[in-house]
Amino acid sequence: MAVSDPDSGLCSKHAADRQKELDQADLASVLIGDIQEFRDAVTINHSLGELYKLLARNKITPRRAAVMAYTCNLLLRTLPAIARDNDLQPEQPGPMFDFSDWPNPGDGSGIKGPAVVRRAAAAIRDQAKTSS
Repeated sequence: MAVSDPDSGLCSKHAADRQKELDQADLASVLIGDIQEFRDAVTINHSLGELYKLLARNKITPRRAAVMAYTCNLLLRTLPAIARDNDLQPEQPGPMFDFSDWPNPGDGSGIKGPAVVRRAAAAIRDQAKTSS
């Protein structure tokens, strides 16, 4: 049989098969992109969308696409369980703020500055109204 690809030494049929394998091997970058982990529905949905595009362009076999779609389904089904587990984890204690020594604006104790001046001015006006 004649060699059609001198670099690999393969005939046209085997050269085409090899090229198809190489094309499918490069699909990981298209499917995953810069996603590091599939921890939310958005990243899984993105991967499924890319899988659909590849299948529509006939760049991936239906069998391989079905296995990947099933894996995405399993990932999606585990998200609620992961969320429940995360809710059961004890939360890290945040900072505690103690406002018990702050002045109480209702009784006027310890209030300084403009509020005192406003109250004094209001008291003087009230006295002027009652005396006139």
